[in-house]
Amino acid sequence: MISKLREETQQLHKEIEKDNLAGLIMDHSISMEEYKTLLLQNYVSYKVVENAIQPYLKDFGTAKSEQLAKDLKALEVDLTIVKQYKNAITCKNKVEALGAAYVVEGSVLGGMMIAKELKNCQELSKIENHHFFNGDRNNVSGWKNFLKQINIEEFTEEEKAQASNKAKETFKFFGKVFSEIKADRIQTTSSL
Repeated sequence: MISKLREETQQLHKEIEKDNLAGLIMDHSISMEEYKTLLLQNYVSYKVVENAIQPYLKDFGTAKSEQLAKDLKALEVDLTIVKQYKNAITCKNKVEALGAAYVVEGSVLGGMMIAKELKNCQELSKIENHHFFNGDRNNVSGWKNFLKQINIEEFTEEEKAQASNKAKETFKFFGKVFSEIKADRIQTTSSL
C-alpha cells in the first residue's frame, strides 16, 4: 500500500512544496511574518486532518497541531481561523484515515530537514524554542508506527485506491490552506 500511496501522490506533493514558505527557511530568507504564516498554515492543515483521522485510528495523536499551537501562542498568533476549515476534510472509515495519515506522518521527514536550517534564519533568531520544527528524532516515531500499521494489514485494490484518493484529497486540502492563509489574514492575540 505504501508504494501506491507514494506513487499516486508524488506529483501533488511536489506541486504543494514548490510554493510553500518552508523554502524560505531552507534559503534562510524567511521573515518573522512569513514564519508566522507558515506555522498558521500548518496548524490549520494538521488540526483539521488530525481531527478527521482520530475516530478511525485509535493510536493517532494530535502532537503536530499541539506543537504548532505552542509555537503560535508564543508568537501571539490567534488560532481561531481554524474554525473556518473545521469540516473541510473528513474520513468515512479506517482506510481513508490511513490515506490522510500518510500525508500527516510523512511530512515529518521534511520537517526534520527544515528544523536544521532554522538556526541559520536571522529573522527568527529571537525565538528560543521551536516546538513544531524542533528537529527531535522522536518525531519520526509516528511515521514508523504508521508504516508498521500499514504493513501488517492486507488491503484490497479497492481499499488501496480509496486510501490513495484520500491522500490526494489531503494534499489538495493542505494546498488550499497554504494558498488561502496569507500574512494579511493573521491576527495576533493582542489585537483581539
